[in-house]
Amino acid sequence: MPGSSHIYRLFLLILSILLLSPGSLFSQTEVEHVRQVDTIETSLDLFGETKPMHITLSLDLKKYQREKYKGKYMPVHFHYYLNDTLQIDKELQLKARGNFRRTHCSLAPFWLDVRNVDLKSDDMQDVKRIKIVTHCKGSQAYEEYVLKEYLCYKIYNIISPVSFRVRLVRMTYVDTGRNNKVTEGWAFMIEPEEMLAQRMNANVVKRYDLTTSLLRPWEIDILALFQYMIGNVDYSVYGRQNMKFLGLPGYGTAGYTPVPYDFDYTGLVDAYYAEPSEYVGIKSVRERVYLGPCREAEAYLAAVEHIKQCREEIIQLVKDFEFLNQKDKKSVIDYLEQYFDLSENPKYLISFMQRTCI
Repeated sequence: MPGSSHIYRLFLLILSILLLSPGSLFSQTEVEHVRQVDTIETSLDLFGETKPMHITLSLDLKKYQREKYKGKYMPVHFHYYLNDTLQIDKELQLKARGNFRRTHCSLAPFWLDVRNVDLKSDDMQDVKRIKIVTHCKGSQAYEEYVLKEYLCYKIYNIISPVSFRVRLVRMTYVDTGRNNKVTEGWAFMIEPEEMLAQRMNANVVKRYDLTTSLLRPWEIDILALFQYMIGNVDYSVYGRQNMKFLGLPGYGTAGYTPVPYDFDYTGLVDAYYAEPSEYVGIKSVRERVYLGPCREAEAYLAAVEHIKQCREEIIQLVKDFEFLNQKDKKSVIDYLEQYFDLSENPKYLISFMQRTCI
């Protein structure tokens, strides 16, 4: 065909230019486009997003299990893709935390020291470490426990802005002590109290001599009713058990606000190991006991009404949570609906509260 050799030579010339071009799609692999950085200036919102993070931790798990009682940090390699072109690849440290779970869990919850991550983000500037709640043991039941505990935090986010935010994490563990054996499990991060205080323009309160006169009645009632709703008796406001405190602006020393955490012993989670204290007079964590301060019936009405108004949003949160299996999702919804049905008759609900208030 006339001119065919000319066309062929032109094709080869264009192809050569594409292959040799510095920006050519054929000259680099996709992996080479990912940049590893030491310091990241970002507006990364760790707890504002709902999409799970995917993090890889490389550590000697046998050593971690052996030394989890010592309260010492050990090295861990942290790997996380911020996006398609940016990754964090750092040598960090972690140490086991928790009382019961540190002894019970094969993979205990831990503190992750994040100072070496060098995230130049305004809301991370005072943060030294982050709590990570793990799946504890390698069974499907424990995966569901951690997902249900995560939901407890999300429910309280709906009820009160003065609450710890959480971020779901799909964690990959590379066991360097066992030929880099890989396991996966659900986990979640808990917002550090320094970050919560900054978000609320508040101060972290460390004092232990807290009395009723130093705490905001509304916040105590909301908190205690929430704990009643999820079936939690594993807390104490005045004993600071599973409780942090913030001093909000404008209230002085008469306005400290309690912020709850640790919900694995709740009736909502219904972990097989969760047993109520003998002092509360129940045999199962699925039974509800109100442990808030005693008040006149009228004083409880505002708190009851506030949480009742959150019913639709809370139930929808659970329905939309795609990672929980259908059986456990139904159990959670049924348990919450039991409370909300009771709250439709406030006088009846308050009569239960007044029987066990303290």
